[in-house]
Amino acid sequence: MPEKIDSSPSYPGRRPIDVLAPVETTSPVIFASPHSGRDYPGELLRNSRLDRHALRQSEDSYVDLLFDEAPRMGSPLLRALFPRAFVDVNRSRQELDPRMFTDNVPKSSDTRSSRVIAGLGVIPRIVADGQDIYGRKLYFMDAKRRLSACYDPYHKALRGLVDEARARFGCAILIDCHSMPSAGG
Repeated sequence: MPEKIDSSPSYPGRRPIDVLAPVETTSPVIFASPHSGRDYPGELLRNSRLDRHALRQSEDSYVDLLFDEAPRMGSPLLRALFPRAFVDVNRSRQELDPRMFTDNVPKSSDTRSSRVIAGLGVIPRIVADGQDIYGRKLYFMDAKRRLSACYDPYHKALRGLVDEARARFGCAILIDCHSMPSAGG
């Protein structure tokens, strides 16, 4: 049964994640789909200079559905429901791009990582094809709310699944589920 997580003002009335748990866990394998989220918050759609189709270029579209049978095989599936263009949970929480914000990011931020420089920090500045997501700068408080509403619940659930597997099986195996863009037109 999917785990229900409280939402925050940055993701009102929405669950940021689902944990699809097996009836009986029979494997230390954990499947995670961090970039398949299709629940686009109004905040992102209003503030983006791009339409939904362009924003979706950063998704690993429907990869979560490719692995949704994992619970029937005895393994849990963690799914991010929010889009990667909103928060990228496969980044460090500290990977913040100061060019995106009107105010200062914390001094502890990793502003020089190659991903941040490329525009692909924890709050992405660009989509997969290199287009800027926003037409204006954001406030750091907006990023902080997003991280609390989406990043933290995802990583809390992932940590819980890893801890449970280790306690039960002595190890945990994480399969992080992604897709790659096609090379053709």
